Amino acid sequence: MVALIRIEGLRAESTVISETADAALLSRPLRSLADIEDIERVPLDQRIRIDNFSRRVALALEARAADEIAIHYVPDGDVGRDAEGVSFGELKRNIAGTAALLASRGIGRSDVVAVLMPAVPAVYWSILGAMAAAVAFPVNWMLEPKYVLGLLKEANVRAVVALGPTPGFQIWESLMQIAADLPPGTQIWSVAGPGGAILPDSDLDTAIGQQPGGALWPASVTGNDIAALVHSGGTTGLPKIVKLSHRNMSYRHWTTQLAQQLVFGEVILHDTPMFHVGGLIGRILPPLASGASVLIPTVLGARDKRYIANYWRFAEKYRLTRLSAVPTTLAVLAKSPPVGVDLSSLRPNFITGSTSLPVSVQRRFEEISGVRVLNSYGMTENTASIAVDPRDGSRKEGGSGLRAPYTQVRTVAVSGPEAGRRLCGTDEIGMLQIRGPGQAAGYLNPAHGKDGRTDDGWTISGDLGRIDGDGFIFVTGRAKDIIIRGGHNIDPSLIEEPLLQFPDVVHAAAVGKPDSHAGELPVAYVQLVPGSKATPDEIAAFLEPRIAERAAMPKEIIVLDSLPLTNVGKPLKSVLRQDIAERTFRKVLADTTGLSCEQGQLRVAVEPHPTRGVVVSIAITGVDASARAEHSARIAEAMDRYSMAYSCEWR
Repeated sequence: MVALIRIEGLRAESTVISETADAALLSRPLRSLADIEDIERVPLDQRIRIDNFSRRVALALEARAADEIAIHYVPDGDVGRDAEGVSFGELKRNIAGTAALLASRGIGRSDVVAVLMPAVPAVYWSILGAMAAAVAFPVNWMLEPKYVLGLLKEANVRAVVALGPTPGFQIWESLMQIAADLPPGTQIWSVAGPGGAILPDSDLDTAIGQQPGGALWPASVTGNDIAALVHSGGTTGLPKIVKLSHRNMSYRHWTTQLAQQLVFGEVILHDTPMFHVGGLIGRILPPLASGASVLIPTVLGARDKRYIANYWRFAEKYRLTRLSAVPTTLAVLAKSPPVGVDLSSLRPNFITGSTSLPVSVQRRFEEISGVRVLNSYGMTENTASIAVDPRDGSRKEGGSGLRAPYTQVRTVAVSGPEAGRRLCGTDEIGMLQIRGPGQAAGYLNPAHGKDGRTDDGWTISGDLGRIDGDGFIFVTGRAKDIIIRGGHNIDPSLIEEPLLQFPDVVHAAAVGKPDSHAGELPVAYVQLVPGSKATPDEIAAFLEPRIAERAAMPKEIIVLDSLPLTNVGKPLKSVLRQDIAERTFRKVLADTTGLSCEQGQLRVAVEPHPTRGVVVSIAITGVDASARAEHSARIAEAMDRYSMAYSCEWR
């Protein structure tokens, strides 16, 4: 059994501040790299006195009154209905009960508990209870069953907590398809979803209700203990499971608190999935560990159009203090300004990230909301954030802010005789490498870490970027192949491998197509055997049932006579990314201006740039000077929806 400690009598904000935050530090402005360097004059272990993340959460929950609402839950995005409420007392009991249940079944500190669940309240006690007694593993429940099975077997799970039979979801049915192939003795518990059935033999709430009262964290946990597993596309496109330690997560709580100036008693939005590191430890758990309550506005998160339509009314009704939205959601909301709603409860800023944020969207959203949008850069292997815009200082357009305190970032040459060794100069594009307390504890499969770190311990991000003279980080491209659709990472192999099963396909490559809403959409290039008459529609029909994730289904399949190949015969994706970007912007600009590429009026090229990575170069020929202002305005309106820089030349 796990030895547990109970906190007694903690009901004051000062408890949280004194134990897991530094009030004097949080009250100081955060404007520049100099402010970050000043923070670093104090050793980190003096800043983070508690490195057991479960304990940090427990302190925050105990500081809230038992009858206060911890979770407001609206399952369907209907702002007019009354929310179901889970009090802090209930939340604490359920977390402790889950931890006690796991311990009673012989599940210990190093054992893995998988959680397959959308945004329902039980996801909190499932993950936090598992984290207190064992290792939590939130899994993407939208994956096809065979891919879920692969992840669960690789993690050697001892237990699974999943959404039970629920209208609109196939989570339980998919789990039952693979249950016989799980590791022997795997425990399975169910959670009833909205309108779903309670399964008495496996119901989690029934099981934890039978447990004796327990404490919220185990006494023996150290910062080095693994708190959670998060699966990621990784830096090479191979499926990977990343290990996050309690110290990793405690550090991220501390940096997120500092970056936003989180205060006790906030009300935050839960509209991002917790199987993604950005949702789990980037947006949701840190505020909770600072004493916040949570609004779940819909089970489906930002994919629910009804919720997005009611976004501003949710903010008013529940007196939200922090907004939440990835760039794709911000683009939608920027076109739907709040009208007749009171947003005075909002704090001055919130963090976004995952995909590039177009400057025009950022400006417009800030104008209509009155809240500053802090762009960020992160990766699973660094426990989410690496850099964030300074909350109190000037930001730089196209940038991802300044490095987090105690995190080091450098750029290294990617070509030439000193590739991988020579440090880049100011504003020189190179491979971004990261070192610091956010670095994950490694991969569950050590083989996945091959070539992932340098000999001196820096994580190789797979991203290209530059660092300017003020310390601002600019991500200019990706050396890795991952396609990022609306903040969701898509492994190209999920598209390419089934494409290569088509009898006539010789070569296949999936890349990201620029999209004004999602950032990128997957497209596929294929080369067919000589003489093949196969069409893109036939290939798509073959591919669709073989795609593991619906989001990965290509929006377009392009057949080329010959794919560009590397020296070892692999598709040259840099050329294909340039090709699809040029195809996209030619169409967008031709539709916008009415000018013709075929007739030579419009020339569009995607070209490398020494500081911006790539630039869309637009050249217009034969347009009368009197019409240029109108064309310029149309071009700006179209291109400002994308994060890619552009230039325009009149000939």
